[in-house]
Amino acid sequence: MNRPTSVLLRGYRCECHTSHPTNGDAAALLGSVDVETAPQAVRWIRVALRTLSPALNSEAFEEAWQWLSEDHHDALQALVQGEPITLTLQQGPTTIQWSARPVQFLRLTTRHGINLPACTQEYIGPAGQRE
Repeated sequence: MNRPTSVLLRGYRCECHTSHPTNGDAAALLGSVDVETAPQAVRWIRVALRTLSPALNSEAFEEAWQWLSEDHHDALQALVQGEPITLTLQQGPTTIQWSARPVQFLRLTTRHGINLPACTQEYIGPAGQRE
């Protein structure tokens, strides 16, 4: 007897926003990723933070390296326990914020092994190539 598969998958939504409140600018989404595990979520933030850290002012740099060297352990533990995390740095007038939170995704069907209609062979993509 086959067990029914859940239509929901557990995972994590990670985002990076910036804002410049002195201009009245709203927060802008710079990047996002959906991952399956808490370590992947923390790793995404750590990679972005390591990449950006050389360009940070001294105060933001110190905060970044504190999170990279120590505080990411607490963030990982919080995610594993189902709590969202946020890391906020202030670089001059710009605020940079990374966040990760547990989410449930709908399981989508796959097209692997499915015979597609013949008309799909006729589609020419934006680059002028058949897809």
